[in-house]
Parts: sequence; structure tokens; C-alpha cells
Amino acid sequence: MLQTDSHIIAASLAETYIQGNKSICYIAENNSEARLLSHELSLYIDSDLINYFPEREILPFDHFSSPESIIKDRFKILNKENNSPNIVITSSKNLFERYPSKSFFRSLQSFNIGESIALDKFKKILTDNHFLHTDKVDTINKFSSRGGVLDIWPSIYQNPIRIEFFDEEIESIRSFDPSSQLTITKINQFNLTTGSSLPLDDGGVKKFRDNWRDYFPNNDERVCDLFNDLNNKSLAEGYEIYLPLFFEETESFNNLFKNYEFISANKVYEENKKYWQEINRRFDEENIDASRPLLQPEHLFFNLKHVENFINSCGNLKIEESNYKKLDAELGFEENLDIAKKLLNDAAINKIITSSLVPSEYENLKKINLSSINEISKISDSVNGLNLISTEIFRPLYNVSIKTIFLHREYFENDAPINQNINAPTNIRIDTNIHFNFNDYVIHESYGLGVYKGLEVVESKGIKNEYLKISYANNENLYVPLAKTFLISKYHKNSEKIDTTLDSLSNNKWSQKKQRAEKRAYDHAAEILDIESRRLSSHAPALRIDASSYKEFIKEFPYKETNDQLVAIEAIEKDLSLIKPMNRLLCGDVGFGKTEIAMRAAFISVNANKQVVILAPSTVLVSQHFQSFVDRFKKFGITIKSLNRHSSSSEKVKTISDFNNAKVDILIGTHALFTQALDFQNLGLLVVDEEHRFGTKQKDIIKSKKPDVHVLYLSATPIPRTMNFIFAGLKDFSFLHTPPTNRLSIKSFLKVETDNLMMEAIKRENSRDGQCFIIQNDIKKLGILKDHLLLLLPDLKIEIAHGQLKKTEITKTMNLFQLGKIDVLLCTTIVEMGLDIPNANTMIILDAYNFGLAQLHQLRGRVGRSSKQGYCYFLIPTPDLPKSSRERLDSIIRLSDLGSGFFIAQEDLELRGGGEILGEKQSGHVDAIGISLYLSMLKDSIEGIKNPSREYKSVNSEINFFDDAFIPDMYLPSPTERLKVYRRINEVTKIAELFKLKIELIDRCGKYIDEVDALFSNAELLILSSSIGISKISSHSDKTSIQFDSKLDDNILSKILNIIRANPEIYQMEPSGKLNMFIEDSENSNQRRLFVRNFINEIS
Repeated sequence: MLQTDSHIIAASLAETYIQGNKSICYIAENNSEARLLSHELSLYIDSDLINYFPEREILPFDHFSSPESIIKDRFKILNKENNSPNIVITSSKNLFERYPSKSFFRSLQSFNIGESIALDKFKKILTDNHFLHTDKVDTINKFSSRGGVLDIWPSIYQNPIRIEFFDEEIESIRSFDPSSQLTITKINQFNLTTGSSLPLDDGGVKKFRDNWRDYFPNNDERVCDLFNDLNNKSLAEGYEIYLPLFFEETESFNNLFKNYEFISANKVYEENKKYWQEINRRFDEENIDASRPLLQPEHLFFNLKHVENFINSCGNLKIEESNYKKLDAELGFEENLDIAKKLLNDAAINKIITSSLVPSEYENLKKINLSSINEISKISDSVNGLNLISTEIFRPLYNVSIKTIFLHREYFENDAPINQNINAPTNIRIDTNIHFNFNDYVIHESYGLGVYKGLEVVESKGIKNEYLKISYANNENLYVPLAKTFLISKYHKNSEKIDTTLDSLSNNKWSQKKQRAEKRAYDHAAEILDIESRRLSSHAPALRIDASSYKEFIKEFPYKETNDQLVAIEAIEKDLSLIKPMNRLLCGDVGFGKTEIAMRAAFISVNANKQVVILAPSTVLVSQHFQSFVDRFKKFGITIKSLNRHSSSSEKVKTISDFNNAKVDILIGTHALFTQALDFQNLGLLVVDEEHRFGTKQKDIIKSKKPDVHVLYLSATPIPRTMNFIFAGLKDFSFLHTPPTNRLSIKSFLKVETDNLMMEAIKRENSRDGQCFIIQNDIKKLGILKDHLLLLLPDLKIEIAHGQLKKTEITKTMNLFQLGKIDVLLCTTIVEMGLDIPNANTMIILDAYNFGLAQLHQLRGRVGRSSKQGYCYFLIPTPDLPKSSRERLDSIIRLSDLGSGFFIAQEDLELRGGGEILGEKQSGHVDAIGISLYLSMLKDSIEGIKNPSREYKSVNSEINFFDDAFIPDMYLPSPTERLKVYRRINEVTKIAELFKLKIELIDRCGKYIDEVDALFSNAELLILSSSIGISKISSHSDKTSIQFDSKLDDNILSKILNIIRANPEIYQMEPSGKLNMFIEDSENSNQRRLFVRNFINEIS
């Protein structure tokens, strides 16, 4: 029996393990088989006892290093306390690899609360064990310190760990979220492992240096970048090619698991020969660069003879053929299920285990077998009869010994539907101006264009404070108090449009430019408000829901909501409950939870007896949403239909009729919905997915059909016109910034296109059993490209997909790609909004300079959608590109972190201009003063037109107690992080928000020190002062003065006068309106603050 036809290997392996009750290591012929086997084993034994030991996912002699997730998984397996027998599944390639000794992977030491160790000593332990010291811990094998707080992420832990020291004792240990940097839970103890795959301490580096020089006596180490990086204790990409040089001896895989019984697959000999040939071929290809000399293949790897000798010593898996019967895969799923049901009825078997990952297919299976099917969440819950579970693909098998037949719907290639990725798994603020880097162009509202030169602590008269330094023309410098950083915004230089000339502090040219821009902003505001007033004159239905029903729906969500999801959900629930039509954009990268929020909004609308339309820009995305919505709403009796260009005429007629008669609750389709004979009178909610794919005309047509509907827009990269509405405050905005757990940032590269580069990228992905997208937007070139790639890589399965193909061809190709039957998909940007395929994690974009910035980000988002490392190559024909194209490509490489979509959209707005709303009339002013400042002026103008009678807005108070009130670098070392905190302090408007920020900072940095305490006390006074009209507080040891705004509230003025009359020896009012105070113990600035705070409380 062929093991590719069934999971007989997994069943037999499970039987051997259960009967023998000892640890087993099974060597599969390749990574794909190993991963599949580890899943199939879970059909028989507890998944906690199954360990999949992954391949490195790199090529021999590669320029890349293994992804963090691989290192993490290996460390976990080698650190497990295996008190009971278990199974390790791996592939034969891992037998060739040379490893450090097992002790290198083992936990170095355990640390407990109350243990005595000095912080400096602990830092030395970390650096000696190859942890990298950084400003912020967001990936494994890093640490950071702030005062008495130290963050660390050992590779064996799911989340990083925060340790707080008191003197020389560990006072607290807690795990924290790497995204928000806030505490998750307290723990009592943690284990420390090495922070590297290499010993980068002094001894290890010396050993490497000596061994390298001995091995390559004729090579110049000065020209070898990798040698110099490792010699400087930096773990550079591609370090694996020198791994053996760090050790006296290396270990083999079988020595790492010497207490296990080894069993090898039958086909492993063929695979071993192929891989040894591949190692030698790669050596010949790569050993041509004197600046990167290579170890001989038998010195970097164990040779073929060594591996074969070990395989010969392994046992063979005993398969009792009589215990298993083969199912005919050619028959298809339905036929095999019918055969299984007959056997069940005849009592020849006890159980059928069926599975599907596709919601619509899962539901069909349930409906067809409604009276007899048993839904289960894990195999151990199965009962006699027909069982249904949603789980990863497994191969079919009739297991006679346990009288069970296993069938997975998606395994049967010929009739399998396209899998639409059903399994994918503190209020984050938007501040686009805090991301300053040294030498960035910035705009100061009062002084114009300069260059950011970092933060500096300046001491004057014995008082220290931190300032932001900006350099202007003629070497003039401006030191901006950190309380005034809100006046500074980032400026993106568009070299094609303008010549960037720094402003001068010595002339008034800047003020002239600013005045012209302010005038235009006022006119612009009037135009925008005219558009907005037409929308506000409409009245939408108020959509509300019974709390208990909504709670039941929320309970079905299998994941924990992120903080920013909860904030967005609350805002949308409130919008829907009002008669003012909702007009909200929900922004977040792919997989960050936008769809779940849209589903909740849809559920509210349907329960309020209103219909919902989900609008998507492509038929593929319509199909994907249909599957997702069917799955999410399956328990709630809600009718969901879809319409697209592939729907038959009879289907269209019936769906339209059902929708018009309120028999369809949720309708999903493309914009063609609005050209159909649909009646939208009962429409409560319109969700526009991929908002950036719809033009203004399309949106206006949609709104004209039903102007009083609630509208929710979803996008990762909003178009400039939408961005402008957001900044102007005319479109409500929610931002999802927190990535899914275990998601990795995609490694992005800008390279000149070569055959070698493409071959290496495809082979690397193929070697880890993955798949590749190659984007070529010129359909005429796709056929030629396919032929060329097949000449280079004849063993790969390569297919083409583009929008001009027939529906059946596209469906078949996508189906095969989804099932892993295609290695490389050559396609146009049809995939930009296509299927979620977690196994496709390399994207190659040809002629990348022809794409827009937001489109490049959307394409890149097709990969890296699982826990595997994603790679994206932006390829260009030549390095000589137009400046505008180069800027776009530089931006996409720079903005490659998770959640960068919003910032890419903002940069796109500045590079491209503002679209129809920010038209030619505005473009010159935007170039002159920067988009951020222009939009700030626009917002003020809108507010001024809306409320012409307002007397004054909250006063921007100034507070100075002439003491040290700042964040010292010893408390928070990163200047960028300090600047973020300063800006957040400045933007807080409520005491509760300030208190929350205070708690966050204590969580991250430990107990307050005096300077930070003074900073927050000043911020608290600032909030209190601004709301009652105090414009300035100045407090010296000899006198404390308060200056009031000229339009002070009469009630407050009356209270002030009463206080002065009652305490003339303390309070004196000058004719100018300044109030002087004479305070006891005035040398103590904290005492003066307390006195001022009590005074403010009394008058307010």
C-alpha cells in the first residue's frame, strides 16, 4: 500500500508507540511527510506527546538564516522534560546537519522571585549567552533594561518576560505582550536558555576566529563581511555556513535523541542521495566568492556514508497489513462516504470520522446527514456512528483494527472545493508624527522646515530638562521643550515635486508661506463641509440588539480580542445605535481581525430586522467572504447568499427575489449588485471591503441607491482621499494595530532581477515544502516566463492564473494551488485580494517599480499569513530607476513591520498627493508646509466654520516649577520610546488617561524616580489648568505665579476673588491679571505643586 494514498504509516506508528510504551523517533523522507505524519498521529494519540522537529528551511550554503520560529521550535523540543514516552517526527535532511551539543540547547539556569542576583551580573549572563541588547524586546533572544526593570525573551517561551529588581533581589517576574509591551500575567519562576544558535561569548568567538584563520589561511578576513560580523559578536544572516567553526566537536541528530528508538521510512535512501548531490551542487555554485569562503561539504554537513550507516542501524516500521484496508481515492469523497455508511449500517465498522476545513462544505455535510451526524471538537470525543470535525487535512484510511474509517473532504483533489482559509486565527493610538529618525525632515508650526537631530538634556542654572533639537539653515539650532512637541510633524520630501530648502530662524519667509496655506485651508474646509452636510441631513435606522443574543454570538469567536479590536467594536456598536448614518473606516493589516468586527456589525443589523450587503472588489473575495460568513453564522439561523459574475442566471433571479422579499439577511457580492434589480429599502448596513479598490464614482453610485445607510469601510491601505477625510475628522476611524499571535514580519528585499536569485528563492521555499507566488502583470509575458522557469527548475509544478482565463480554469488552478499540488503560481495582481494560502510564503514581484506603494503592501500581505517566515522580493530590471519609483520601493522595504499598512497609506498620501479632495488648488500649499500641518489647519478651519460663536478653545497652558521634570535615559534608554511617551503625555486630556499611561510606564520601566514623578505631576496640573482658562504657571522658590486667560469664566473669577480676600497674605493679584502666591516651604517644588493643585481644585 502506498503511504501517499492513506495514513497507514501514522496508524502503524501510533500502534507501535502505544504497545511499546517507549520514545520513538521516526525519520520521514521529507519535511512535507514529517509534518503531515505529525498531524495524522494526533488522530490516535495526544498531540502533546508528538514533537515535530522542523528542517532549517534554508538551502545548503545559503545567504539566509533559519527563521526565528524554527529555532524556537527546536529549542522547545530539546528542552522538554520528557517524563513520559513521546514521539519525535523529523525528515532525513536533518540527519546531515551538524548541531551543537545538547547541553548547548538546555536551560542554563532557573530564576525565582526573591532570588539574590545583581542586575549588572544578570545582564552579563545575558550578553555572555548571546542575547542582543536592544531598546525594546519584540523578538526572541533579545533583552532591554530600564532602571531596575529588565525584559528578556528566551526562545522556549511563547511571550517575553519582564523581571523587576529591588537592590540585588528579583522582586517580580511577569510575562508581557510584545506588541503592547504591557503585562499579561505574573509568574514565580523562569528558565534561561542560550540566546543564540552560536556561542558568541569571548571564548566562542576566539575559537571561531582561530578555526576560520586555520581553515582559510589564504583568504583575507578583512573582506569577509560575515567573518567580521561574527567576530564582532553579531549574528548575521547566513551564519550557518560557519557553525562548526565555533565548536571543538559537533553533534549528530541521532546523538541529540540517543535515548529514542529510531525508525526510518523506506524511501529515505533515495532522498538522502538526492540531498547529498544538492549539497555538493550548491557548494560548486556558491564557492566562487573569495569574500565568502566556504567549508567543504563534508565539514559543514555529515556526509552521505555517515547518514546511510545510521539509517542502516534504524529499525523498520512493522505494518500489520490485515489491520488496514485501502480506500480508492479515485472514487472521490462522496462515493467513499457512501461506502463507509453502508459498512456502518452493516455493522462492519463502528465509526466514521469525516472532516472539512471549508465552512460551506462542513455545513453541507451536516445538512445531508443531519439526523445521524455527531459534531466533535477533538477526536477523543468521537462516538459510534458518523462524526464530523474541522481539522487539518489527513489521508483516508479504513482502520480495521479499531473499526473506523477516516475521510477528509479536502484530500480528494478531483472534487474538492477551494479552501478559503477558514482556520486563520489598551487602545492603540494613531500618532503619525512620533516616528522621527535622526536627520528626518520635520516641520515646526512656528519655525518651518528643519532637520531632527535627536533629544538632548540641557542644564541651566542647575536644572536639567530634555529638549528636541532641530537644525535649520545657516547652522541655526532650535531646542524645543518636550511639552511643545505637538507643534512638530514629520515631513516627507518628494524629490520629484520640490526642492527641499531648510527654513531660517532669522527671516519671516516661513510665516508668509503659512499664512497663504491657512487662507486656502479655510476655503477648502468650506468645500468639505458642504459635502458632509448633505450626508448629515439623512437619517439611518438605529440598530440595536438584545444583549443576550449578542453575547451568544460573541462567545462563538474562538480567539481573545485584542485591545484595539475591542475599542473598534465599541465605537461601531455606538455608531449603529444612532440615527446619524455611520461613516467609519476600519484600518488594519491582513489578518488583524477586520472581518470579525464586520461580522458583529452585520449580526447587530440582522437582529434589528435590517438587511446587510457586503461589497467586495472581486469574485474570488466574494467567494472567500461567503465561506467565512457561513462558518461564523452557522448556529444562528441567518440566511447568507452571494452573487457574482459566475452565478448562473437562475441563481441570480432567485437570490434577487429572495433579497427583495427579505428572505436573505446578508448578501455578499461585487459592485455589480448595485446594477441589479435589488430593493435596498430594508438595508441597514453596507460593508465595503478593500475600500481602496473602489473608485469615487462606484462609491457615489452605491450611496445614491441608499443615502441613509450605515457604511463601514475596511482597508489595510486607505486611499489618499479617504485619508484626507479621516484627518479632517469627516470620516470616523478605527485602527487595528495588534498582529495575530505568532505572526512574523515579512522579510522584504529590493533586488535586481537575475535567474540565480529567482531560482534560489523558489528552491528555498520548495525545500521547506512551501509554495511561491510570482507576480507579472503583463499577461503576454506569463507563458514565456513559465517556459523559462521550467528550463531552470524542471522538477517543479508551475501554473498560470489571470483574470482573462475561464472561470473553470481559474477555479481548478486555485484549487490545486490551495491543496499544495502546484509549487509556483505565476499570476497577475488577481491574487491581491485572493485566497488565504498559509503554505505560500514566498512572493516575487517582477518589475516592482510599476506598482503603487499601497498595492505593493497588499501583494506582500499575501504571504507570511501563518506562523512561518514569509519572504517578499521586489525585483527590478536595473538599479537606475526614476526617483519617484525609487522612493516608493525604499518606503516598502523600510515599512515592513506588521501593522504598517496605515503608515504606508500616509506616506502614499504625501508621495502621490491628496487625490480629488486635495486637488491642484491645495498641492502647492501642501508641498510648502507639509501634509500634517496643512491637515491640522484644515481641521481647525472646519471647527471654526462649524462653531463660529465659540469664545475660545482649551488654553494650551505652560507649566514650569524650575526643577528636573523629564524622563532620564537611565529610566527609559531609547530616545524614540521617550519621545513617544512625551507626545502621549502632551496629548492626554483626562486625568484617567494620564493615570493609565502612568501605570503603563511603571509596568515597563519600574517604580518612578523623582524626575518622572515631577513630569507627570506637571502633566496633571496642565490638564486641570487648560480646562479652566489658566494659561501659565511659573513657580520659583521665592514666588509662584498663575496667569489667567483674558476670557475667564465669571464663576471661576468670583471664586478666585473670594480666596484672595480671605488670604491676602498669601495671594496678590497684579493689574495684568497675574496671581502671585507666597508659599511656605517654597524650596520644595513638590510642596509648591501640591499647593497649586489644591488651589485649582478649590476654584474649579
